[in-house]
Amino acid sequence: MKHAAVSPTLHQTRRRLLLALFVTLACLPVLVIDVFSSSTTSASENPETAIEAPEPSLVLAEVTTTTQAPTTTTTVAPVEPVAAPATTTSTIGRVAPPPIAPPPPTVARTEADTLACLRWRESRNNYGAVDATGTYMGAYQIYQGGWNAVASRNGRDDLVGVQPHMASPADQDFIATALLRASGTAPWGGACR
Repeated sequence: MKHAAVSPTLHQTRRRLLLALFVTLACLPVLVIDVFSSSTTSASENPETAIEAPEPSLVLAEVTTTTQAPTTTTTVAPVEPVAAPATTTSTIGRVAPPPIAPPPPTVARTEADTLACLRWRESRNNYGAVDATGTYMGAYQIYQGGWNAVASRNGRDDLVGVQPHMASPADQDFIATALLRASGTAPWGGACR
């Protein structure tokens, strides 16, 4: 059995036809969508011209494939451009961040409320409290040097040298009140404003 020689022109023609078929099939969905959208848009805008040529800015590419016989021309249909998402990286057209809500208004505390808050925060209302290092003492956790300075400045020389946790609750409240009036809540880290 002899094999018939296949002419090289037949192979080239077959390849070109297969290429044209592949390109057509690949572009068919885009073509159908384009024809459908063009006919509906054109018919609604101007019934006399049912199909319009695509807008030149929307045509992406034109592919022309030619065979020996017949000639085939394939055009890639226009595709609607996709808008890029808005970014905040450039300074032109920057999208402003949402405004930050102001903090809720704070209720003004009375001096007694502030002292109660400090006493609770510092020692859980324990007038005999001493921190682990032995530096801060009493209900308000005042160090000895600060205690002596406030007592001396306020005419309470009888309290100078007394350890804060050994003083009466009334004396601890007196020194804490004097310190609060002189320095605000700064000695306690600004807590309980």
